[in-house]
Amino acid sequence: MPVTGSTLYRRLPDGTWAAEREDQVAASSPQGAGPPPGALPPDAVPGSPGLPTEARRQRPPRRRSPIRTALRVALIAVVAFVAWLVVLAVHAAVSLQHVDALPADQIPGTPGQTWLLVGSDSRADLSKAERRELHTGGDEGSQRTDTIMLMHTPPGSLTPTLVSVPRDSWVTIPAHTAADGSEVGTQQAKINAAFAYGGAPLLTQTIEYNTGLHVDHYMEVGMQGIVEMTDAVGGVEVCFDEAIQDQNSGLDVAAGCQELDGKQALAWVRMRYADPQGDIGRIQRQQQWVRLVTDEILSWRTLLNPVRQWRIVDAVTSSVAVDQDTGPFSLGRLGLGMGRVASGAGEVTTVPTLDSDHWVDGQWVLKWDPEQADQLFGSMGGSTPQAQLAQ
Repeated sequence: MPVTGSTLYRRLPDGTWAAEREDQVAASSPQGAGPPPGALPPDAVPGSPGLPTEARRQRPPRRRSPIRTALRVALIAVVAFVAWLVVLAVHAAVSLQHVDALPADQIPGTPGQTWLLVGSDSRADLSKAERRELHTGGDEGSQRTDTIMLMHTPPGSLTPTLVSVPRDSWVTIPAHTAADGSEVGTQQAKINAAFAYGGAPLLTQTIEYNTGLHVDHYMEVGMQGIVEMTDAVGGVEVCFDEAIQDQNSGLDVAAGCQELDGKQALAWVRMRYADPQGDIGRIQRQQQWVRLVTDEILSWRTLLNPVRQWRIVDAVTSSVAVDQDTGPFSLGRLGLGMGRVASGAGEVTTVPTLDSDHWVDGQWVLKWDPEQADQLFGSMGGSTPQAQLAQ
């Protein structure tokens, strides 16, 4: 005899479950048919319409797989990270400063991509107090280039080349229109004078004329930018063989390895008179600063710190000016190239110069070694004016 009070369940046509007495099922079903007394139907789901509360409590809770949980957490983290990168990219896009830097009459394109990187000594964005604090000297109207570099990436290659151009290089400045509207013919002068004569467009034109390389993009960083970018990455560690006290740049450091903040880094990069190598020594420090800052930007300390990422983007957008066609994507490609240079996967060099001193018009200048300079620019797809005339 079936036990009185046992409960079985059956599905109604509308999909709900209904309870019925076991003796009713036994009277209407063949022997052995239906679920055993007291059992839930095999496809009954807790929470289904009509399922009694006590039956739902009898069902053991489903346990989520640890692997599925980990995958879900990882997916959420990836989505959040990508969303954050989009926020940074949008912030950079709307905040980036653009200038007219590329001349209208550029030379034809050359293989790969070439950036012209300029460190301006302009004091226009510095107050008198800041100029005193940073030992920059000069006045607001001063505008020359302490740093000139070319960042070249060959087509289909992951091996970029970072080339420093000495600011005292004696080169040909193409004919141009002066600020007062007068026409100035081709002349010989220091390369940093081109920036003073005609700003970024004339400097770009001068670089193209003397190297044979088409400049695709332009970036300019002021002295305040070096301070802000150094502070944004938390400083850079530099080792000194001996203590240095330089009145001109304001650098005052002890011997040994130490972390430089933005103000100290600017003094270290700009120092020239206390360096026995003069401008060549300064170029080497400029290259070192680029590698150190790039290393910090691409380090795990930046990758895991959203606040630091925001500060870096803020420092770049507030202190860097680029040509009109440059956007976050182009800057990202430059950053990848710089990262390879910083890691040792790229080449860092300086335009070869003649060893002897050259005095021209009462000033000391550097003259390029014609043969070696042409080999360097030729390897990048360009050529010097001497080589162009020989063709």
